[in-house]
Amino acid sequence: MKEIDFLPEWYKEGKRRQDRVRRQCLGLAIVFLVMISYNVTSVHRIARASGELRRLEGKRVEAESILHQFDAVTGDLNRVRTKADLIQRIDSKIDMAAVLAEMSHVIGETVVLSRVEFKAEPFSNDEKSSRANDVGVRPAEGRTDASKGNLAGSVCFRITLSGVAVGPADVAALVKRLDDSSYFQRVYASFWRNGKVQVSAASAPTSSSPQTATVSAGQGETLDVTEFEVVCYLANFKDTESR
Repeated sequence: MKEIDFLPEWYKEGKRRQDRVRRQCLGLAIVFLVMISYNVTSVHRIARASGELRRLEGKRVEAESILHQFDAVTGDLNRVRTKADLIQRIDSKIDMAAVLAEMSHVIGETVVLSRVEFKAEPFSNDEKSSRANDVGVRPAEGRTDASKGNLAGSVCFRITLSGVAVGPADVAALVKRLDDSSYFQRVYASFWRNGKVQVSAASAPTSSSPQTATVSAGQGETLDVTEFEVVCYLANFKDTESR
């Protein structure tokens, strides 16, 4: 027996259209939910990335501050090193207090100095090439550590002593004592001559020692003395030129 379909075709078409619309709405709803989920996830990731960027930005600012401080400290250190190198090169390594103490020890009571001059002098041109690199140190027999190290370049120290003595013998004795001292070398008297000094009553010596008896011959009188000038060199170097 054959079935007879009484439903019109437009009705069936409407049913099919409604089914397609439902499927499309369901698909759109699923897509919408997926988009919402993706958007929420993206916002969360963006917020977390923004927080990380802010944290890294703080570290970057801190690193830049540390870098600037390091550059400043490095610049100060380089300037200090430059000054220290300059001081090291110009430092004569001489214990001036020890040298003056030795001078006061060897001068004696019959000599009065009016001028003491220390002058740094380079070696002569014909000796520079052979001696500049061979200048060493001669220690002052354990009496000072001032002579340890090298000179500030190829220079030597010339010492000039000017003053008066009781007599020529006292000048010769002074030259001998300076020459015997390990602090001085190349000692010689550049000149000595007779002179006179006026001794006032206020400055006349009161000592009764034999060495000052001649000086104290009379207060307020003119005394005969010997004017002199002695030149020597500080013995903080020695020639080590190869023979």
